[in-house]
Amino acid sequence: MRYRRLGRTDWMVSEVGLALRALEGVDEAAAGATLGAALAQGVTLVVVDAREHEGGVEPLVGRVTTSERPRLVVLSRFERLAEASTFEAQLLAAGKRVSDLGYLDVALFAQVPDAAQRAVLDTLATTRRVRAWGIETAETSIAAQAFEAGAHVLVAPADASEALLASAAAAGAGVILDGDGTSIGVALADVRVASVVVAAMGAAEVGALATAARG
Repeated sequence: MRYRRLGRTDWMVSEVGLALRALEGVDEAAAGATLGAALAQGVTLVVVDAREHEGGVEPLVGRVTTSERPRLVVLSRFERLAEASTFEAQLLAAGKRVSDLGYLDVALFAQVPDAAQRAVLDTLATTRRVRAWGIETAETSIAAQAFEAGAHVLVAPADASEALLASAAAAGAGVILDGDGTSIGVALADVRVASVVVAAMGAAEVGALATAARG
């Protein structure tokens, strides 16, 4: 596995990341084996959906990655943002679900946090409870607003527009594309792309993705 710097952050991330959505609802042993296989292949970037109820793979990430946590970058994707009064609690609860140490590497949002929410993020950044935040969008205008507000990471579709990638590069934001096995090679040919995250199930699929990145 090869590694690239994630924008202006200090993180070097694997060129292929694992999107854990395919593991939702899967037997825990099988899900754990898939995640373990990815770590064994050198994957250091995973994307997990932040859940606010029992279940999901967030606790699995915490258990499987305990010894790997210092080198792992976890993006926690939030479908909705809580109001400012409960936003901190939402973020801290998610951090506890993915790590015994109780922090988030990257809080990933589909909308730009408002001023009050950004103040919470800034406060948590000083204590390293939330180390960065990012925006998930295909819209250049939304991404530009997010970068101006302090987003460090962009997650975009594999067919992201040139304007979107240029906007991220100008802002120094790390670019992660959400793709599949067939898009890895093309995506990684662009030096602005740090990683391509792909959903996979089982060690064989994980191995094929790692091979596609090397090829």
